[in-house]
Amino acid sequence: MTTTPARLVRRLGLLAALALATAAASVDITPASTHTTPFDASARRTTHADAAEPTKSAPRGEPRPYSYRWPVKPFGRQHPVRGFFGDPRIANHGESRQFHFGVDISAPNGTAVYATLSGTAYIHSLHSTTVAIVGADGVEFSYWHVIPTIRSGERVVAYETVIGRIEEPYGHVHFSERRDGRYLNPLRPGAMGPFVDDTTPLVRSVVVRDGMLVSEAYDETPLAVPRPWHDLPVMPALVRWRVLDERGRVVQPWSTAADFRRTIPPASEFDERWAPGTMQNHVRAPGSYRVVLTRSLDALCGGRYVVQVAVADTRGNRSRAQFSLASRADEPSAIAGLSAS
Repeated sequence: MTTTPARLVRRLGLLAALALATAAASVDITPASTHTTPFDASARRTTHADAAEPTKSAPRGEPRPYSYRWPVKPFGRQHPVRGFFGDPRIANHGESRQFHFGVDISAPNGTAVYATLSGTAYIHSLHSTTVAIVGADGVEFSYWHVIPTIRSGERVVAYETVIGRIEEPYGHVHFSERRDGRYLNPLRPGAMGPFVDDTTPLVRSVVVRDGMLVSEAYDETPLAVPRPWHDLPVMPALVRWRVLDERGRVVQPWSTAADFRRTIPPASEFDERWAPGTMQNHVRAPGSYRVVLTRSLDALCGGRYVVQVAVADTRGNRSRAQFSLASRADEPSAIAGLSAS
């Protein structure tokens, strides 16, 4: 991947913000070495930031086809997304914890939001600034932080009907897709588009905390997000891990710690998937995405091991990092990172 000057500046800004947040929180960070490695033979990278209109089959190097376009104009051009599907969402002083069930599309306050599905629209009974549209096949698209311009029960037409305008001060519309009672990732291949992502998610650290093996990972947004939500991380769509002994033999085979490529777990699993210290993004305060790899280290006693963590996004961009783990018979503990193999 070619790194443009603008992207390099963004990456340096993101790394600086993460470093400041880490120092402020006194977090123990273990350095990582990364390299790209395929998860499967069918995965491939996409390139070019401006996607074309959908086609039945996309030639190699072009964006994949998509089934619906963006809810703000221009519909056929990719927009900045500041919050990814699966990102941690923590509110009410930690009392409310859930997985982000949609994507946050940045746009100025007052921007017209259009239906991206033809069907019947209604205003959420508990959230007066949320509009949902139900299509003929039962699929539901919902648009949050929107001042409605429609009435409940009104018939709307995709890309013709303005359903509302972005409410101040949010500066984004939260968009979600739900089918058969499950939220789906709108940025999965074949869903909302055009969407191209040529950034590479990275692993920051692996540590042992409270008897758990925890990894911190992050990704960049494909397009720069306007201030003040600029230079903030987003969550990789996939986190996998395995453990090798000092001779390179597999002790723990590849296991999946988080997979948001298609859907998300129920909110009741938040504390099972996210480790203490996980934080969501705030203005000028980058989030910290600490994924629980395992809650049991009983198998790793009395020796040296290598923990490998692999991360990926919905478009197959991926990297892998590895860390050494020195273990006494009574207490494993993480030590310095190793060079990538």
